[in-house]
Amino acid sequence: MKTKSFLRIEEYKKLAELTINGNILDVGGSKKSGYHELIKGNHKIITGNINSSYGVDIIFDAQKKWPFEDSSFSCVLFINVLEHLFDYKTAISEAYRVLENGGRVAGVAPFIFNVHGSPSDYFRYTRFTFERIFTDAGFKKVEIKELGTGAFSIVYHTLIGFVKWQWLADILIFICRKLDGFLLFVKPNNKMSAKFMPLGYYFEVKK
Repeated sequence: MKTKSFLRIEEYKKLAELTINGNILDVGGSKKSGYHELIKGNHKIITGNINSSYGVDIIFDAQKKWPFEDSSFSCVLFINVLEHLFDYKTAISEAYRVLENGGRVAGVAPFIFNVHGSPSDYFRYTRFTFERIFTDAGFKKVEIKELGTGAFSIVYHTLIGFVKWQWLADILIFICRKLDGFLLFVKPNNKMSAKFMPLGYYFEVKK
């Protein structure tokens, strides 16, 4: 999938590694979401959003009780949505409720990223926050992966609005990867590495 966003490239890579069999609930998603086709397995994806204009299967507020029975899904997706939920604890609790035993939550969220809408932007979560809120909600296994490679990828993402052509974006992303790789080689775990300043996070947790 072509995109000028360094973060989305990294997100799509992780989603392409995901295999789910069964029903998937995409919270805050859309029937037009391009990442659905990346997920492997024999599954059916149901999209839910508070805004009907996105084109969804069901309209609901993720910050209130969800209109689904207990243990209805094998997977719940939170793709760039948790930062928009002020009452994220309710959403995570509801995800736990509607998941079958052994079911998973998978998602991504930005960290070094501009303030954006749809409809509001409230939070930036760290690895430690994700580990805490999912564990507190009852999930047993929490895996977190930093997305983004360091200083140069952050600079690129800051200036992405000025990158007009996809071919130019591809070249700049390639150069940024190489430069960030060099910095990591010169000084592993430097304070501008992905470990300390990621563009975002991928999380996968198991009930």
